[in-house]
Amino acid sequence: MQRTLMASASFFVLALAAPAFAQEAAGGLVDELIVTAQKREESIQDVPIAVSAYGEDALRAQRIDGVGNLVNSVPNLTFQRRSLRTNFQIRGVGAQLIASTGDDGVGVHLNNAPLTANRIADAEFFDVQRVEVLRGPQGTLYGRNATGGVVNVITNKPGHDFAASVTAEVANYDTIRAQGFVNLPIGDMFAVRLAAFGLDRAGYTKNTLNDQRLDGRQIWAGRATVAFEPSSTFRATAMWEGFAEDDTRGARKALCKRDPGLASVGGVATGVAQAALSQGCLPASVYDDDVYDATNLLATFPGILGRQIGLWSADPNAGGSVSRNLREVEVTGRPIYRPRTDIYQLELAWDATPGLTLTSLTSYTENENYSRGDSSGLRTPTPFGVTRFTPTGTLTDGQFGVTDRFEAASGGAGHNEQWTQELRVQSDFDGPINFNVGGIYIDYSSSSTTYSASNVTTLAARTLAPTAYVDPLADPDFTGHNYFISLTEYDLTSKALFGELYWQATETLRVTGGLRYTDDKKKTRGSGATLLAPGRGPIFGAEQRVRFKETTGRLNIDWSPDLSFTDSTLVYASYSKGYKGGGFNPPGVVALGLRESFQPEFVNAYEIGTKNTLLDGTLILNLTGFYYDYKGYQIARSVNRSIYNENIDATIKGVELESVWEPVRNLRLNANIGYLDTRIDEGRVVDTFNRTRGDTRYIYANATTGGCILNAEGVANLLRNPAGAAVLAGVACSGPATMLARLTAAGVAPATASALTNGVYAYDPNVTRYSTGAGEGVIQDLEGNKLPGAPKWTVALGPSTAGSCPVAGARRCAATTTVSPRASCATTTILSTASGPGRTSTRRSTSSAPRRT
Repeated sequence: MQRTLMASASFFVLALAAPAFAQEAAGGLVDELIVTAQKREESIQDVPIAVSAYGEDALRAQRIDGVGNLVNSVPNLTFQRRSLRTNFQIRGVGAQLIASTGDDGVGVHLNNAPLTANRIADAEFFDVQRVEVLRGPQGTLYGRNATGGVVNVITNKPGHDFAASVTAEVANYDTIRAQGFVNLPIGDMFAVRLAAFGLDRAGYTKNTLNDQRLDGRQIWAGRATVAFEPSSTFRATAMWEGFAEDDTRGARKALCKRDPGLASVGGVATGVAQAALSQGCLPASVYDDDVYDATNLLATFPGILGRQIGLWSADPNAGGSVSRNLREVEVTGRPIYRPRTDIYQLELAWDATPGLTLTSLTSYTENENYSRGDSSGLRTPTPFGVTRFTPTGTLTDGQFGVTDRFEAASGGAGHNEQWTQELRVQSDFDGPINFNVGGIYIDYSSSSTTYSASNVTTLAARTLAPTAYVDPLADPDFTGHNYFISLTEYDLTSKALFGELYWQATETLRVTGGLRYTDDKKKTRGSGATLLAPGRGPIFGAEQRVRFKETTGRLNIDWSPDLSFTDSTLVYASYSKGYKGGGFNPPGVVALGLRESFQPEFVNAYEIGTKNTLLDGTLILNLTGFYYDYKGYQIARSVNRSIYNENIDATIKGVELESVWEPVRNLRLNANIGYLDTRIDEGRVVDTFNRTRGDTRYIYANATTGGCILNAEGVANLLRNPAGAAVLAGVACSGPATMLARLTAAGVAPATASALTNGVYAYDPNVTRYSTGAGEGVIQDLEGNKLPGAPKWTVALGPSTAGSCPVAGARRCAATTTVSPRASCATTTILSTASGPGRTSTRRSTSSAPRRT
C-alpha cells in the first residue's frame, strides 16, 4: 500500500471567519450528545433505552463513512448488503428471509421517515448531523414496526448562519472523492442548504480476458433542503435527496471443489447418468487448496438442458480452474449496475399552545435499478466444436452475439414507490403527565424482475419449444422465453396508530407506557418460470392477498437515584412486544406443495440497563442486559431454484457495555462490547446444501427444478436395467409417474418398470417430498443451533485524541483499530467557514459511543 499523504491544514484551509469551538460540558470533560431517539430532544444519558449515536465529528474522526462501518462501534450489530433491502442485525434480529413481500427486522429511517427500500448501503454519509441506532423492538414512536431496532439518519438542516465546506480526496485506484455543502440564510424567514457527494473509482478487479478493471464505482448524490420559519410557533422543512450510480460491479467468481458425480451406486456403474448425480461442487472450505476448480457445468441449469438436447456429453468445464488471485476474473461482458433514487420530504411543525406541538411528516421515495453480469468468473475452457447444433462451431444469440462456447449472464430490474404520511401530537406540560401520540399511513408498491440467461438456454428454446418467443435484443426486455425470468408485483398498505404516555411519578421516578395498533394489507402477483413456455412475456399466477392486524406496546420504568459515587445515574427496566408481518412464497415453490405464505414474527423483549457518569464527568459507563422470547423468526432456503421462507422459534439473551473514559484532557479510551447467546427452540427444515444429512440410504440428483434425493438401493437396481441409466439421466427428479412412463416407453415391462420406479422413490417418514413424489431432503431438527448473523462477541476498543485530525475541522480523532479500504489518500478541506452577524456557533461533541458527535 502507498503511504497516506496528508496536507497541512494551515496550507489548505481558508478560514473566512472565526471557527466554531466545541462546548465543554459543565463540571466535566465528556460532553453529552443531544438525540431525538424518543421524538424529543434530550441527552443520550437520559434516554431509558439502549441507543448509540454518532454526531458529525465522530463520523468523520472514526471514518464511519457508511452504514457498513457502524459494525465497528455498535455492540451486537452486524450488517449484510442486499439489493434494496439493507439487512442490519441487532442482537441477532434482522431479516433472514428473502422475499419481496417480507419486512426488515431493523427499520431504516431518514429524518424519522421509514424507507422500505433504500440505498443506504450504496451511498455514503454526507452532511449528516448524526446517526442514531436504537436496539430492541420499536413501533410506539417510529413509523414502521421493527423487531430488532432502528437505524435513523438525521441530515443537517438549514441554519441562520452562512456556512460552507468542500472536502476532496484522491487515492489509489484512480479514486476521486468529494463532498461539500453551502448554507445560505435568506432574510429572516428562509434558509437553504445544498449538499453533494461524488465518487469516481477504478475497479479493484482485473478482467484477464482484456486487462480491463471491473468493480469500479461512479456515484453521485445530492441534497437540497429549504427551511421556512415565518413565526416563532411554525416551522417547515422541505428536502429533496437524489442518488445515482453507474458501476461495473457484479463481476464475481465462484470457488468450487468440482463434483464429477457418482461413478457408481451400490457397486453399479452410473454410466451416462453420472452427470445427473452431481451437485456441481462438493462441500469444502473456501480456505482449502482445492477449491479453485470450475463448477461441473453439466450439473447447472443450462448444463442439464444441454445434456437433455444432446449438445454435451462431457463437461465443457472439465480441467478448468479460476485464478487463485481473488482480484482476477474472466468476464466476456461488462457488468452493469445502475440504481437511482429520489426522496422528497416535507415536515411541518406548529406550536398550537406553549405546551402542545403538532407535527406532519410527508415522504415520497422512488427507486429504480438495473443490473446484469456474469457471476462465474471463468470463461468455459472447451469450445462447442462441430455438432448438429453448432455446424460452424458457434452459436448465434441475441443477448450474447456469436460465440464459440458457453456464455451466461444474470441480473434484474426493478421499480418501487412509497408514500408515507405521519401526524403526531406531542405535549410539553409542566405537570407530571405528558404524551406523544400519532398515526402513519404507508403506501408502497414495487415491481421486480429476476433474470438469468445463457446461449444454451436459447438453443434449448429453439430446439424444444418452437412457439416460445426468443428475445433478439442485446439488452433484454425481459419478455423472452429463451431465458429465465421471475416477475413479482407487490403492494403494501399499512396504517397504524401509536403513542406513548409519560408519568413523572416522583422527581426521580418516571413511567412510560406505549401502544401501537397496526393494520397491514399485502397483495402480490408473481409469474412462474417462463423459460421454454409458449408465447411471450410473464405468465402470472393468481393474485395473493393477506391482512395482519396486531397490537403491540411497551412499558418502561426508569429511576434517577442520587448516589454518592456517581455524578449521575439512570436505572431502567422495560418490557416491549415486537411484531413483523408475514408474506408470500413464490409460485414455483407453492407448485411443489409447500406453504403459500410465511407467518408474522413476534418477540417479547425484556431489558434492564443503567447509564452512569462518574469521576467528575470524565467516565461514561453504560450496561444493558436483555432477554428475548422470539416466535416465528422468518428464515429462507433454496427450493426449486427459487426461495422458500418459513418460521422457527428462538431465545436470545445478552449483555452490552458501552464506555468512554477521559483520564487526562484530550485522551479518551473507548470500549463497546457485546455478548450474545442465541438458541433455536423449534424448527425443522431441509438443508439445501446437505439434503441427505449423511444418510447413506439416499443420494442427490440434479434437475432443472433444483434437485432431489433418491433411494440409493432403488437407483442401483434401476441402473442394472439397460434402459435405467438413460431414463435416470433425463427424469431423475420428475417423480414416479414420469419415470414409469419413460421406462415403459423404453420397452421395460410394466410390472418391472413399476417395481424399479417405486424403489427409486422409497423414503422413510423423515424425508420431505415435493408434490411430484421426489424427495426434497432429510429433515434437520434445528433445536439447539445458533441464529445466523449473531456472533457471540462483538468488541470495539480504541483511544481518541485531540490534535492533528484526518479531516480538517474535526475536534477529536479516533485512532483506527481497523484498516481503511482506501489504502492511501490525501484529504483536503479547501473551504470551511461559518459566520453570522451577532451569532456564536457552538458544537456539543464527543468521539465515542454511546455518546458521539
